Amino acid sequence: MDRYETFRELFEARAGSDDPALIFADAAGEKVPLSYRELSGLIFARADEVRKSIPENGPGAEAVVCDHSADTVVRIFGDVIGGRSVILADPSVPEEVLRKTENAAPARQAAEGRLFFFTSGTTSRSKAVALTSRSLCASAWSGQCMLACGPGDVILSVLPLSHVFGFVCSLLWGLAYGAAAALGRGVRHMLDDTLFFRPTILPAVPSLMDGMRRFGTLNEDLRVALIGAAPCPPELVKALREKGIAVYLGYGLTETSSGIAITQDLDEPHALYPCPGADIRVEADGEVSVATPCMMEGYLEENGSGGPDPKGSASGGSRIVSPLRNGRFYTGDLGSFDEKGRLLLSGRKKDVLILPDGTKIYCPEYEASLSELLSTPEVAAIEKGGHAALVVGRSAGQAAPSAEEIARAVDVFNAEHPRSQQIYDMITTDRPLPRTATGKLRRWAVEAPSAE
Repeated sequence: MDRYETFRELFEARAGSDDPALIFADAAGEKVPLSYRELSGLIFARADEVRKSIPENGPGAEAVVCDHSADTVVRIFGDVIGGRSVILADPSVPEEVLRKTENAAPARQAAEGRLFFFTSGTTSRSKAVALTSRSLCASAWSGQCMLACGPGDVILSVLPLSHVFGFVCSLLWGLAYGAAAALGRGVRHMLDDTLFFRPTILPAVPSLMDGMRRFGTLNEDLRVALIGAAPCPPELVKALREKGIAVYLGYGLTETSSGIAITQDLDEPHALYPCPGADIRVEADGEVSVATPCMMEGYLEENGSGGPDPKGSASGGSRIVSPLRNGRFYTGDLGSFDEKGRLLLSGRKKDVLILPDGTKIYCPEYEASLSELLSTPEVAAIEKGGHAALVVGRSAGQAAPSAEEIARAVDVFNAEHPRSQQIYDMITTDRPLPRTATGKLRRWAVEAPSAE
């Protein structure tokens, strides 16, 4: 199996193939294939233009607000191969953040440019993570070692390309190993693109996969579901398997260029095997740490001192700072290994509230129970005044629970918990709780206004 070091190497290897690389819908709504030969030609032409247009030590980064168009795919790969760094963003990223990140990014690269992905910001504000074509290609290779795709496969790309899970697993992985990436037609068709493109492999977050299941749009050709970015309920796994779909759960982070562990025993999909090269440990406090060849260079930060960028910026206006400790990234996730050496995840370290009396509260467990009692997903557990508090938001298109309904639910919940673990305060808002593009709760954004 080929292992590519750079994007240029990947597309040079694929440039002679007339197999479909991309499939997309044209203006008339018809499916159009673009071969590897055609795609590679467009990417290398773009790379040549970029290489000629950027002066030495000139601005080396450009923000790309990602959609699922062939032009965007050509632009991303062509720019990086041409030496320009690309900041991948979704439409929700404020314009001022994009401009600030562009200005902070290091100058033009002698070889291939970097890719900057924003973290999902579930427990802290989003950061721009510096990845390279080398780390991303290594991630695609390690994924292929665990779950193979190839010619004849169609991988549906509906996840945001601005998120590393979507970029690697719904685009780069397939392009590296000869599958066709079907570029989704946008938000309006997220639930029915399966029936239009008829994929054999579907990378998705749990909420999207469950929506497709409920609406009956999972196509008969679908053989593999690759689920990541959030915990997957066992009931969803069971329902998919009953349809004859092999379910793989993946675990990874933006900082590790996506996946570092994945299902291998289909009867126990939540038990994850480390990917090749991923040295995963569970530290004494239960936190998962990892060393991997897919590791980021670091976080992009402004250099207020005006000193030189340790990663090579000539402007001195920025620096890429590595948070690694002894070559390891501490993920903030909690986990353990079973007797077979499989990784079992149990939640987020920062999703654990530690109250002044030492009581520890695992927020997702609280939220799952309260969500069921209130029949709404818009609940969050936070710390307020030294106790656990409940925040209830309003789901789009659904009436918010009344104060009386919330109080009754909290009474039922508290009756099942010791006093130190009970809910002591209730906060309501008439808006949905803040979430990332992949559906994760932005806990820091819930906590900040509630703690004032």
